[in-house]
Amino acid sequence: MKTRLFSSPFTPAKRSSSEELYDMPVSRLRALLRDFTTLLGQQMYFWGRDVLHPRGNLLCESGFERRKSGGLEGTSCYRRNLGDDGIIELHGACAGHYAPLRDEESNFLYIRNRKRCFLHSGNEPPPPGVYATDTLHCGPALDLYFASLRFLDWWLDYEKWIGEETSTSWRKASYTAFASLPASRPTLPPQKAILWLNQYQRHPTRIARISEWMRSN
Repeated sequence: MKTRLFSSPFTPAKRSSSEELYDMPVSRLRALLRDFTTLLGQQMYFWGRDVLHPRGNLLCESGFERRKSGGLEGTSCYRRNLGDDGIIELHGACAGHYAPLRDEESNFLYIRNRKRCFLHSGNEPPPPGVYATDTLHCGPALDLYFASLRFLDWWLDYEKWIGEETSTSWRKASYTAFASLPASRPTLPPQKAILWLNQYQRHPTRIARISEWMRSN
């Protein structure tokens, strides 16, 4: 499948119709969710680097509140209030979007050491490293996809802000540093990752798998 590249990684595309999404095979949607999870694992390293930027803590500068972790000792948790759109929490061990006042929406949670995304049904964000089994759900796949989009809306906005507030070399340097780690498995470089995520957000029924992008782009 030939992947279309846009002139800018943040150029919006027309969303797939609901009919197309509901007709997508579950196996295909699960495969895209695995690709999304792979990119998120890499991105977690980038956010950790943003905390150490020479200018200062970029997460705090972008609107996050640094909080003492309620789970793992000696670590920090970053929370950003999105108003009516819920909250984002980032931690070295996990990341998520939570909208506890919206009964019709499931929370989104990524657990780093499990390399998996979940629907989270708790009323509060889980303490990092402490996850009640009965609050973690793997599907339905379409629900997990829509929950991931609510997290992705913030993710893409933040990366656009990073592109405007830092030099073009900042994300490239973060990617190079990640790729140099002995146990890392780098995936798409930053700009191509954003292009793929925009397609995941707008055209999941037509997007190529990351493995195809890495072979062809």
